[in-house]
Amino acid sequence: MQRALDQAPAWLIRAAGGGEGLAEKVFRYLPLEEAATARNTLAPALDKIAGRDPARLSRTVA
Repeated sequence: MQRALDQAPAWLIRAAGGGEGLAEKVFRYLPLEEAATARNTLAPALDKIAGRDPARLSRTVA
């Protein structure tokens, strides 16, 4: 995802619905485990891409 955001033309990212829209589209085509959902897999990935990595944030707050 990060590579796509770094390399894709801005018009393509906008057409896909921004970074989150692009991530959602890619997520739907990945061969993931049956238990993978947008909430338990996609949301943490989006947080990490956006710099909202909960593990990193908890280390800086403590």
